[in-house]
Amino acid sequence: MWEGRMYCWQTTSRRGLFVVVAGLALLSGCATPVRQAQVHSALEVPRGVDAKPIQLKKVVVKLRRGEEVGKNYIGFACVPSGTVEWRGGRINITDDELTETFREELQKYNYPVVGDPNALFDDPSTWKAELLVAGQVNKLELSACYPLAGFGNYRDSKGGAYVQVAWQVYGQLERKVVYEVTTEGSYQSDSSAPMGIEKNLANAFGLSVQNLLADRKFNDLVTRRELGGKSVATGGINSIAEDSVTLNLKSASPLGVSLEAARNATLTVYAGSGHGSGFIISPEGYAITNEHVVREARFVTVRLANGRKIVADVVRADSARDVALLKLREENLPAATLARSTQPAVGTDVFAIGTPLRDELDITVTRGIVSAYRDDRGQKFLQSDAQVHPGNSGGPLVAADGRVVGIAVQGYMIGRASQNLNFFVPIDDAVAALRITFR
Repeated sequence: MWEGRMYCWQTTSRRGLFVVVAGLALLSGCATPVRQAQVHSALEVPRGVDAKPIQLKKVVVKLRRGEEVGKNYIGFACVPSGTVEWRGGRINITDDELTETFREELQKYNYPVVGDPNALFDDPSTWKAELLVAGQVNKLELSACYPLAGFGNYRDSKGGAYVQVAWQVYGQLERKVVYEVTTEGSYQSDSSAPMGIEKNLANAFGLSVQNLLADRKFNDLVTRRELGGKSVATGGINSIAEDSVTLNLKSASPLGVSLEAARNATLTVYAGSGHGSGFIISPEGYAITNEHVVREARFVTVRLANGRKIVADVVRADSARDVALLKLREENLPAATLARSTQPAVGTDVFAIGTPLRDELDITVTRGIVSAYRDDRGQKFLQSDAQVHPGNSGGPLVAADGRVVGIAVQGYMIGRASQNLNFFVPIDDAVAALRITFR
């Protein structure tokens, strides 16, 4: 063997028993190379292109602990010395290391990656993700030679690695898997190095990621070219000027001003991995929800009261007042009527509408009264015992006549049980924070 290349030498010289034994050792040390994968050039995301932010959810290795994935060799002659087992023996690579390799490859080719894998708490940037990617390693082959094993050095190794990865791409707006593809990668090292087997595996996985980035359909999906190779218009948070938004005051609901009209205007808002509520305030398709429902997302999916889903752009948001303005990509929609410049008296009946806990509970109505008006660090809140739960956030609180008086924002909970101490942003404060005017 020379520099770790897995060739077999044969000798016909007669130099005594030592040479014969050495020759036999070399013959027995013919390590089997791993299979080789074809590597393609990655397709870059051009600078300035409005590409979809990507978050890697996870990389899993679909192998049993202790499963044989290759062969070990020792000595300068790379004599066979046993098997390589997944997470057994001397393998010390983790799923986290594969995740970091994925991020590095995407960043190298200008793919927008969001989410901090080291975040200990909630990471708001993950809400920007429009595509979630997960990879599953289905096949793995390793070949590792430890030349200095005779000296007790099992850290330095050389050899090769092969991986096959099945990828799934989940569309946050579509709420389903939108693309699947399988790629492979391989890497061969002729020089011994510390943690060589782990490095070879990481490099092979990196090349399988490169082959994913070389996939035209994946690149089209990221660069918004889903429709016949043409870029898809996105609109988004910067598509509306910074001045106020003027909306049509007239309700588009055939039911006029009523509780039923408010129900018809209520939305389920899907953003990130969860959902909240919201409501349409204009037949042009503008709607209001909480800022903490959309976070840093640029687009969300909303479900109307009739069950139909529409993509909506996040026009602007105010984190201090916890409100956000959406623009649905459709018009002539049923809109709720706002109770502007009026506050219902304490003891007045009110109704909270939204999607508590699970999205199949959409357009749930609960009844309560205005319990009080509160001031918290300079912010005004309407307090009510109308029962709300996680998922109600952003939904309307309406008076008995159907006019929206507030927006659900928070409540006291013990476990998952509401304590009927719930708080709503007064509708006038929300309108002011979002710089909305009406005609």
